[in-house]
Amino acid sequence: MQNQLEQLNFTLSNLYFKNLNYLKKNHPKVFEKVDKLSKAIENNTYQETYSLEYKEEGYFDILNLKTNKFLYNVNSYIEADLRKERMDFSQNSSLNLLRINPFENNFALMEGLGEIRPFVEYLNRKIDFKNINFSKIFKIIYIGTGLGLHIYEIHKKIDAHSTLIMEDNLEIFRLSLFTTDYSIFSLKNRNLFLSIQENEDEKKETLEEFEYDNSWMNYNIKHHIFSINEKENLDKIIEHFSIHHASMFSYKEVLKVISRTVKFIKNDYAFLKLEPMIKKKPLKDKKVLIISAGPSIDKSIEWIKENQNKFIIVCVDIILRKLENYQIKPDIIVSIDPKAVIGKFFDLKDINFIKDSAIIFASQQHESVMQKVKDLNFYFLQPFTVSLEPGFHFAVPNVGTYSFGISLFLGANEVYLAGSDAAFNQETGSRYSNDNTKIQIDIIEDQEELKQKGIVSESDIIEVKGNLREKVKTNRELLRFKESYERFVYEHKKVNKNLEFTAYNISDGVYMEGFIPKDFNQIDINSFEDKEFSKKLIDEISSNIENLEFEDDMVIINSIIQRVKKFSKLKIKTKDDLIKNKIDLMIWIFEQKKKMSNGMFADLFFRFTDLIDIYINYSLHLTQKELNTKEFFEELKRYWSNSLISLLQEIKQNVLKV
Repeated sequence: MQNQLEQLNFTLSNLYFKNLNYLKKNHPKVFEKVDKLSKAIENNTYQETYSLEYKEEGYFDILNLKTNKFLYNVNSYIEADLRKERMDFSQNSSLNLLRINPFENNFALMEGLGEIRPFVEYLNRKIDFKNINFSKIFKIIYIGTGLGLHIYEIHKKIDAHSTLIMEDNLEIFRLSLFTTDYSIFSLKNRNLFLSIQENEDEKKETLEEFEYDNSWMNYNIKHHIFSINEKENLDKIIEHFSIHHASMFSYKEVLKVISRTVKFIKNDYAFLKLEPMIKKKPLKDKKVLIISAGPSIDKSIEWIKENQNKFIIVCVDIILRKLENYQIKPDIIVSIDPKAVIGKFFDLKDINFIKDSAIIFASQQHESVMQKVKDLNFYFLQPFTVSLEPGFHFAVPNVGTYSFGISLFLGANEVYLAGSDAAFNQETGSRYSNDNTKIQIDIIEDQEELKQKGIVSESDIIEVKGNLREKVKTNRELLRFKESYERFVYEHKKVNKNLEFTAYNISDGVYMEGFIPKDFNQIDINSFEDKEFSKKLIDEISSNIENLEFEDDMVIINSIIQRVKKFSKLKIKTKDDLIKNKIDLMIWIFEQKKKMSNGMFADLFFRFTDLIDIYINYSLHLTQKELNTKEFFEELKRYWSNSLISLLQEIKQNVLKV
């Protein structure tokens, strides 16, 4: 018996050190966490909560030393086998990332599909959506490790190409290193992603890395949850992929943005330039107040009016008319939405009210908006790198975050946010200040009946930590504004490690990480000097773009079109035949990308192929016999080729020839 225990300890130790070597080589951040914890345990500077126990019945369990309860309390090996048996190749326990029409039970024909809509219509006629089983699972997420035994067994069954393992408890993950060989997840060119004891920003980053890996397989992602205690992480995964999937990519809108940017460049409009911006830093050492349209702006608007001479006023477009009513003159106006309706925000009683203001646009503005501001001071920023000359591009979906980002780029190191609530009015449910052009009222009572039925929507009421009060009510949709700010701060600090700034939030909304809560009445405004600002400061860091030539890229795009046409004429007999020839073509196209002077076109092309390929791969890996025919493979090839040719011709017509 003693020899058996010694042999068991020897086996466990060998596996543990094998895993440590694997982590050190492939996942150094996780290794550092485990190594630090192990040393703390050895030095008696850390008191363990969990221990690995070998039960007389011949299995391992995890004992909670504080509660004296076992995590499994059943045979962990048998339990792992049962989980493996329950794992199937259907859509059960999956994130199905291709939009389904719930009424027709087939692919939703969304407007953003554009050129591939005929292909999706064809698939709707061919696929039996009542009988969906896959021949292969390419991507899977395990939420919670336990001892990892079930993960090991399930992996042997499905052999996923991309695996993400999430575990918030470092102690538990460390114990699993004694019982599970994690190196198997990287065999045969497979990829393993680990989210171990990560904060919110780190989790988002890991999810993005997992998402981008084998992105053409993002039609279905399996998930397996170890225990109900892990549900919060499952919710975060669902939330992430609800706004991060290929079918959300509206290439038509991207083409429109690129086309408008090209027109603005050719019209010799001024674009902000990185080099002079870094050199001059026009907002450095100034008090910058960013005014957004959240409902709490009504509480501070009189105070802002009284003290506007103390701040550089940066405002979002939607709040302009309110500022005019209160005679608060903005120094910088920020507008990013490409819709014509944005023009209404510039319908002022007297347009001369903003004649001295600097208007910063994302270079995607509608022509009607540009007509309204043609006699004013406006400047552009590229959402995509159409030209390398400005030195940078910038794009975030939220105009408040965009304004904050612009302020930091302009050198601001002390910023105050007003009206950045990410919540509705706690009494009325209004999302906006009381005299705005947008009106939306939310029901702020909890909808318990819907929650009990398991119905979750973006309008569900959530109580979260408040900025100026203990709790505030908001919903998932509004919380994206908070996440947008926090994500930008995290990324900005990561890229600019030596850049220091202080950001205060005087809004009565949700608390945002990275922003110091501050009641505007508590600001020592008398210590502030009067502001000094002129739109000339923006003139000094902006100019027109002199060179924009696409002739060489036009030649390459024409060559790609001819190559795709040649591919479309190939005779395809089998699924493997289609996949091989398609991969060969994509490798060739990738080589052409390296020759292009502007990688923007190739990036657009590859994002578009991700969009169409998820439909292709979904179809190719269904087990339905009717889809395993030479005729079906020929049709897939034809639709794929025609869609790509249409995209490339549209790039030529709407961008290169502008």
